[in-house]
This record gives sequence, structure tokens and C-alpha cells, in this order.
Amino acid sequence: MKWLSRCNIPVLFFVFLVGLTAVSKTAFSIDSPRSQPADASQKQIQSLLSAPLPGKMAPEEAPAFYKPDSLYQYIDGGADVYLLYDFRALLHQNFKSGGAEVTADVYDMGKREDAYGMYAAERSSKYKFLPIGVEGYRSKGILNFVQDHYYVKLQATGANADALLDPLARTVSERIGGARTRPALLQKLPPEHKVEHSDQYVRKDPMGHAFLAPAYVATYSWGSQEGKLLVSVAADAAAAKARLDQLAKHLKQTGTCADAKELGEGGIRGKNSFEGSWIARTQGRYVVALINPPEDGGGILKMTATALQQ
Repeated sequence: MKWLSRCNIPVLFFVFLVGLTAVSKTAFSIDSPRSQPADASQKQIQSLLSAPLPGKMAPEEAPAFYKPDSLYQYIDGGADVYLLYDFRALLHQNFKSGGAEVTADVYDMGKREDAYGMYAAERSSKYKFLPIGVEGYRSKGILNFVQDHYYVKLQATGANADALLDPLARTVSERIGGARTRPALLQKLPPEHKVEHSDQYVRKDPMGHAFLAPAYVATYSWGSQEGKLLVSVAADAAAAKARLDQLAKHLKQTGTCADAKELGEGGIRGKNSFEGSWIARTQGRYVVALINPPEDGGGILKMTATALQQ
């Protein structure tokens, strides 16, 4: 093999590198979020931001779509929470309107409960709330709202930027359409004494207990006293009883717990030094619990259990 001389070796190595580079640009390349073709669901999201838009807003560039396996590219530190709520797709789009720049992020969460849960997880009671979609809020340069299975986040900077947010949000809300109501189970929670903008859908560790997930939680206030009403959703009545038994076991191990038949189905009372007092019962596939209840807390449990039967 005279052709494989020492002078040929560098040439062959160069050819190998060129070939490897060509392969890496084809077989091992990953399309950017802007280069991926939109599927049917993405086209549906994109229609929410199609022209015409208020303020003659024009897109600065092609929209970017993110899926569960690429969301970290956009919100690296926050992607895990969205994935916990079964995030499906995100449309990210930048617009210009005169001297203002607007960023729109539309998250398709798949289900109304998950969209509301994600929205509520990022909500602060300090924001200015708006009657848009199911619920929305404003902060300087920001307007976020939830409607149906979408969580919409708008941000604006520049001249007259704030004035663009409300009309854009209302345009997107009208295009989403559908019912502008909270998840059905949240609507069953007693309205009296419930703290506004406190209700949540929690997919992981409600009140710090993995065995109670998923659950609906809301804050209640009775004068100077504040507590939490929790409805844990199990697969069936047997699974709900198992959750209540686990809660009773936890309270016995960390404090005290006793039967409380007057509370209804499987009723218990318990407390410990770091969580406070609990009263709880089951209602079919649900565990209903009140943390730090008032004296008439049993009545709230029964009222909630009755509503869950309807």
C-alpha cells in the first residue's frame, strides 16, 4: 500500500474532518424554535395573534414555538413547573408598534385546570386585577390572564407601551372565546369568607403532602384568623379513604389525631406544632380538609361536601 505514505496522512485526516462536519450539520442538527414547521395545534395558537392587531402591531420576526422537550431553551429555570402542569406548546412572538415593543407568550396547557393552576402559581395578591378572561392582572409593563386552556402573558416596553396591553389582551381573549369561568370544582367552594384571588389548583405537594395531590386550595379569613380549605381529588372513594388514613397517620406521628364522627364521612380532628389544627372528612372520591378552622369549621366541611355531590 504505497499510496498510504506519510504525506497522504494529513490529507486523509482533512477529508475525514470535512466529512464529519457535513454529517454533523445534517444528522445531528436540531432545528431552532423558529425553523420548525407549525403543526395544527400551533397554527391554532398562532391564529390568536394574527393580523389585524390593535395599534397596527406588526411582527418583528417569525414566531417561535416551544414544546415540552424544548421549553427549557426559553425559560430554563422555570420550565419544570410548566411541565408539572402538563404544558403542551408555547407561541412566542415579538411585535413593534411605533416606538413600542410588545412580547406575547401564549401557553397551551391542554386543560382548563392546568392553565388556571399555572396562572395561579405565578399570581401575586399585590397585582391590579382585571375582568379579562377568567382572571387577569396588571403590573407595570405586564398583563397576564388565563382563559380556557390558555395562559397568556403580555409584556410591553417603550413609548405608550402600557396603552397597547389592554386592547391586545381583549383581542386575544375574544379570539379564544369559550366560557370565562374558573375550573368547575373551584366554583363549588363556599364563597363566604373566601379571600379573593387565593384559589389554586395544585398538582404537587398541596400543603406539603404528596399523598394529597392533586388538590384545589383556597384561603379563608374569619376576622383575624386565616385558614385553608383543601379538596383533594382521588380516583375513587377507596383511594380517598386511603388518603384520609394517611393524613391521620401523619398527624398522629407528629402530634395528635382522633376520630370526629360529627364531621361526617370518616371525620377526623388533629393538630401538630408546625401545621396547626386540621379537620377533615371524605365525600365520595374527595378528601375535604380545613386547616386552622374556626369554631364552626365543621359546617364549612359539610357545606363543601354537599356542593361536591351536585
